[in-house]
Amino acid sequence: MQDMELFEPDWRVYGVLLTVFTLLAITTFSLFGFSVIAFLVFSLFPVISFSYICLIQNKLEITPKNIVQNFLNPLRLPNTIDIENIDWVALDTREFSWSRFKLFCRSSVIIKSKSGQVVSIRLTLLHRKEDVKDYFLKLSNQMSDHDTELFKLKDLHGFNQLAIDATLGLTDLVEAMHQNLTRLPGMAVPTQTNRKTGATISIYKSIRAITGLAGGGIDGLLAQMSPLLSKNNSANNNTPNKQKSASFERVALLSALNGMLGDYMVNTNNPMTIPMRLRRSGHSLKLNSESLTESIKPITGKLLVMVHGLCMNDLQWNRKGHNHGTSLSLDLGYTPVYLRYNTGQHISTNGQAFSDLLEMLVKLWPVPIQELIIIGHSMGGLVSRSAYHYAQISEHNWINDLKKMIFLGSPHHGASLERGGNWIDTILDSTPYTAPLARLGKVRSSGITDLRYGNVIDEHWQGRDRFERSQDIRSPVPLPRKVQCFTIAGTTGNKVGDVKDQLLGDGLVQVDSALGKHKDPNLSLDIPTERQWLGYGVNHMDLLNHPEVYSKIKQWLS
Repeated sequence: MQDMELFEPDWRVYGVLLTVFTLLAITTFSLFGFSVIAFLVFSLFPVISFSYICLIQNKLEITPKNIVQNFLNPLRLPNTIDIENIDWVALDTREFSWSRFKLFCRSSVIIKSKSGQVVSIRLTLLHRKEDVKDYFLKLSNQMSDHDTELFKLKDLHGFNQLAIDATLGLTDLVEAMHQNLTRLPGMAVPTQTNRKTGATISIYKSIRAITGLAGGGIDGLLAQMSPLLSKNNSANNNTPNKQKSASFERVALLSALNGMLGDYMVNTNNPMTIPMRLRRSGHSLKLNSESLTESIKPITGKLLVMVHGLCMNDLQWNRKGHNHGTSLSLDLGYTPVYLRYNTGQHISTNGQAFSDLLEMLVKLWPVPIQELIIIGHSMGGLVSRSAYHYAQISEHNWINDLKKMIFLGSPHHGASLERGGNWIDTILDSTPYTAPLARLGKVRSSGITDLRYGNVIDEHWQGRDRFERSQDIRSPVPLPRKVQCFTIAGTTGNKVGDVKDQLLGDGLVQVDSALGKHKDPNLSLDIPTERQWLGYGVNHMDLLNHPEVYSKIKQWLS
């Protein structure tokens, strides 16, 4: 594409409409005669039609960096879309036919930005609409293939950026400890850091300056070495098994990194940040009906969406040769689709994004949807609950197709390990000698701190210090009334009430939290007993492949 390409309105549409209305008017008045009232009534149709088309008509300016959507209506401000800031692109192309005749085709592009903005661009009324359609298809393919490459220079850039930030943070930490250790015992920690003067401050300034310069130098060097690094990687991983293993390990590492630091990576625009994608067989789905039909075989109206947990990814639903989605496809005819997302962001942030993505998937699904099922493991269950909450607010249509939700070890009321981590923060922050060390504990992501009590909506965390010691002050978020909800909990204990059962649950989530039980009846999810199941000797990860767990899921969906 050139530096800038313009896609103007297709003015022929207006000529066709004008011709059609003129012929209708001549025919009507020749058959039924002319009257002022008939003329006024009939003239409303072309006025309304032309006004509506002018209202929705847009034209595009596309450059390598931006997409600018302008409107014929002077009251509508143009939309400027930064291509680097696009989260996903969907192409909605629908043909309307009668018998064997195609009446007309409607094409539009829906663009979701990383900031949450959704922009709809109509292609039907554009001149050269096939060219602009091809452009958006290529853009969608590029974004969907973002993480399918075995080796990425972006990863090195990302690791380098994190290393620089970590070095600077550690410098601040050491400097704060240096300052606090020179105080007399018992003095309170100041609200603002007053760095020492003289030789000490000079040392810390030098460390920060050298770190910044080194980071810029490494980025420049990596850019020059890009072709060589890619070539070496191909030589070192020239067999399918090695490629598959390296890809799985790389994704697992990135997933863990995003789970621990995902919110920070988003705020610093780190290139290793995982975008939210719907996937199958290790590949991101392209959001248009034609691609969905080609990439998903067999495709049925029984849509199953699998949502993974903290620090995990879509590939990890495969465990010890078993995948709940694959088995349900073979046994019950479901078509599984897997969500991959940055688990370090707030659960409510992921919930809103998941709802938007589900709305688009259901809209573009090539066959009529008979039922939509969501299975969420661990944090995935909370993200699913959050998505339903925000779908109600946004009046999304996918909730009308949702029939059942199944939670596997989801910490509906929090995880004890995160609450334990919060206690450690409080203890370390209590004296000037250990206060700087509390910063290490406060590196953990928003997604992790949301698991202290099970925050699923913005109101649960907004306006609060997420590291501050506090009680459970969540407002109730009930389960959807028109959807059957089921929950499975695991326990490492051998019977109800033993030490492992009471203290550890499945090793990460306690039993009551996984079953939705809470001492406050307003917060309790009140899942019927027949829709609960507790597995003994089953840890948190066993929920992904334990035969009894799958048997229960299959029974509930049969």
